[in-house]
Amino acid sequence: MIKYTEVLGQRIRIGNFPTPFQQLSRLGSKYRIPSLWIKRDDLTDVGLGGNKIRKLEFHLCAALDSGADTLLTFGGPQTNHGRLTAAVAARYGLKSILVLDGEAPERLSGNLILDQFLEADLRFVADRHKRTYVEEIIAEYEAAGHKVYVVPMGGSDALGTLGYVLMMAELSEQIKANGITPTHLFVAAGSGGTLAGIALGAKLAGLDQLQIRGIPVIPAGNIDLPERTLKFIQQAAELLGRNDIIASDQDFILDYGPATEPYTGLGYNIPDDKTYAALKTFAITEAIFLDPCYSGKAARAFLDFLEREATADDTAIFIHTGGTPGLWADVHLEYMNR
Repeated sequence: MIKYTEVLGQRIRIGNFPTPFQQLSRLGSKYRIPSLWIKRDDLTDVGLGGNKIRKLEFHLCAALDSGADTLLTFGGPQTNHGRLTAAVAARYGLKSILVLDGEAPERLSGNLILDQFLEADLRFVADRHKRTYVEEIIAEYEAAGHKVYVVPMGGSDALGTLGYVLMMAELSEQIKANGITPTHLFVAAGSGGTLAGIALGAKLAGLDQLQIRGIPVIPAGNIDLPERTLKFIQQAAELLGRNDIIASDQDFILDYGPATEPYTGLGYNIPDDKTYAALKTFAITEAIFLDPCYSGKAARAFLDFLEREATADDTAIFIHTGGTPGLWADVHLEYMNR
């Protein structure tokens, strides 16, 4: 287990950890790869669960230390991170503000319904300049006597990255308990913090043989994911006092898939037919529900690997990052009803 340093201890225990580590026996039988495993970070407990809880443990601690009574964060209309930020705020008696891209929809669905249950203040950017709009919202709240703590998109920065450093310590213990030697790990990659924590955590836990594959959910031209991930690895290592660790592009692989049918689908939260097929495969073999925006895209890459590359000697791990409430977003309901 990674030694708990003072930095790793500066968090509020929110989630129900360790999350389950389960063998995917029926999926393994289907692809003739006997040692397939899943880390169930969809079962982190709070607000219907998901990977962002691990990052929010650190950000909540920083927010409370600063005297904040309001959490503000960003995302798309169906942001899982936003839903969990609002859930954590509600659990600890704080207010929450979600600054969401685009126009307000005519009706709420999916995560937006849950955001409203949690009484999050939903602010849609529309055609405004986002940074200026955020400054105006913060000024509005401060004028009313509140102190706002800003959680970065996806909870992804050096601080949030520490949540997945700890996850890898947890996973390392589960790997040892099950007597396996993993060769591959697959995880969806959006804002970079989860992937960075996994890559750094693998180094610290001695999992040097593990090939880490991040599956981007946003098209390459929309975000510099390699640069963000490397920056978070380096900064998180420095937070831990590990100045001997140098982040490099050898620490992980970003797998965009075929150029003609990339794993990102048509765009953020716009999957394709093959992503929905991957969701169905996980459901029918293991009764595990994924989401179309993140884990479904990673699952498509995982299943492609099993079909085209993996051998019976491989031991592959899939990280379920949560997000299943997104299945009930109008855009996905329309597709599935068709």
